[in-house]
Amino acid sequence: MTSRRCGASRRRLLWTLALLAIPGVSRAAPDPCKLLTPTQVTAALGATFAAGEPIGTTGCSWTSASPHVIVTVSLWPPEGWDRMKGSPLPGSSITPAGGIGDDAFYATLAQYTVLYVKKGKTVFLLKVYGVQDQAKQMSAEKTLALEALGQL
Repeated sequence: MTSRRCGASRRRLLWTLALLAIPGVSRAAPDPCKLLTPTQVTAALGATFAAGEPIGTTGCSWTSASPHVIVTVSLWPPEGWDRMKGSPLPGSSITPAGGIGDDAFYATLAQYTVLYVKKGKTVFLLKVYGVQDQAKQMSAEKTLALEALGQL
C-alpha cells in the first residue's frame, strides 16, 4: 500500500472512530461490548481475539494480533436509518443483506465494506478490517451481526 493510500485509510478510520463517539444513541441502547464475545469473533474469523474495548460510549472494538484483524460495532440512533440507507456516500454502493434483523445492507466504498443492521429500535454498524477477500469479510460481518442480534 502506498503511503498516500495508507494515510487516506488512516484518516477514514479515524473519522469513523470519531463518529462513533457522537452522543445521541438512546440511553436504553445495549452495551456494544456485550453484543459479541471474543469466542464468537474468534470463531467467525479464525484468529484469537481479546475482549472488546469500548470506543466512546457507542462502540466496541475487538483486535487480533496475528493476523492483524479488527472488528468494530457501533450503535447509531434509529432515526437516522432511512438517511443512511437512502443517501449513500458519493462513490459508494449499497447491497441488500437479507436475513439479518428487520433490515440490513452493505455499503461499499473503495475497499471498505460496512454492514448496517436495524432490529426494532436498535441500529448498528459492523465492520471487519484486515480481511483482504471481500466475500470472506462480508460473510464474517453477517455471521457476527447474527450473533449480535441474539443479544438484543
